[in-house]
Amino acid sequence: MTLSLLSIFDLFKPGFFYATAAVFAVLIVLLLVLIYWNLYERKVAFFQPQSFRMGFELWVSKWILEELQDIDTIRVPSKFTKHLKRPNNRQFALNSLIELKKSVAGAVGDKVVALYLELGFKEDSLKKLNSVVWHQKVKGINELSVMQQEDMNARIFKLTNNRNIYIRREAQSAMFNFYGFKGLRFLNVLTHAISDWQQLNLIEQLRPLDPEPIPGLSGWLHSDNDTVVIFALRLAEIYQCFEVHADVVHCLTHANEAVRSQAAKTLKEIADDSTAEILCKQYTAETLRNQIVVLNSLAVIAGDAQQPFLTKELDNENAFLKLGAARVIATCCSNGWAILSAKAQEQPSPFQKIYNHLRFELKK
Repeated sequence: MTLSLLSIFDLFKPGFFYATAAVFAVLIVLLLVLIYWNLYERKVAFFQPQSFRMGFELWVSKWILEELQDIDTIRVPSKFTKHLKRPNNRQFALNSLIELKKSVAGAVGDKVVALYLELGFKEDSLKKLNSVVWHQKVKGINELSVMQQEDMNARIFKLTNNRNIYIRREAQSAMFNFYGFKGLRFLNVLTHAISDWQQLNLIEQLRPLDPEPIPGLSGWLHSDNDTVVIFALRLAEIYQCFEVHADVVHCLTHANEAVRSQAAKTLKEIADDSTAEILCKQYTAETLRNQIVVLNSLAVIAGDAQQPFLTKELDNENAFLKLGAARVIATCCSNGWAILSAKAQEQPSPFQKIYNHLRFELKK
């Protein structure tokens, strides 16, 4: 007890306060030094990369524009070689070349690829490709694809059916980027679904290319993967592949409603003399949604031969189908307006409204 009281009293001695103050003073000084050092490092980390980035982009632009004929000679300034050892600077330089390559072609594009190889960036892309982290792998695929490293196509092709949706999307786009229409050969082995978004992206990539025969299209229309069939039908529709008409007709009996719907849309673009009658026969076996699609297709390809079928559909209980049949009659039958006018007199409700609506819609 006495020892405890003495130790407590010692706390109030001047010497103890001086020692405590000194300790706190040292800690405050150390804290200030650490804060200053941290701010200094941040300043250096900000300004040095900015300086490097501006200098690198300026050098690349000058080299490409002023030395266009000297593609085999690349002399990288030593100051850049030093900075490129830092991961952040290296990735920035690589990203800059990737973006530049996307916006140029021809001789300038070849120079960008040559610089990509000279700086050893292909090895960086391969490290990403070999990564177990999916977004790194996606980045690697994209870099190799943009830089047209076709020697990597076999490895990338294997990833077109990867279980990770982002990896296989990027790999599929890469195969197209390498080979255009021929790059779609991954559809032969694809077991995973192709989303509508990915189909749209692939179609948009194909649009700038000159139309050409699509190898494998007929086989894709008989694929076990329903989304592959739908994508093939869309290709046949966009590029009017008349040679697969029979295969598309076969798709009208597919178990998947979406496949049948797209088949009806495709047949509108590749129709022959028998197509309208085929759609009329399929109509009765279809769902309401697909019946509307069939009528929309018939509005483009039907003729007087389909008039009995269409006239019968005017008595359908469903208002949408009644209007759809009336639209086809007005559009495709030689005496279509007379048929609708007579129907309106016979049964004013609802056919007078349908007649007036179609007159306004079709401007006739």
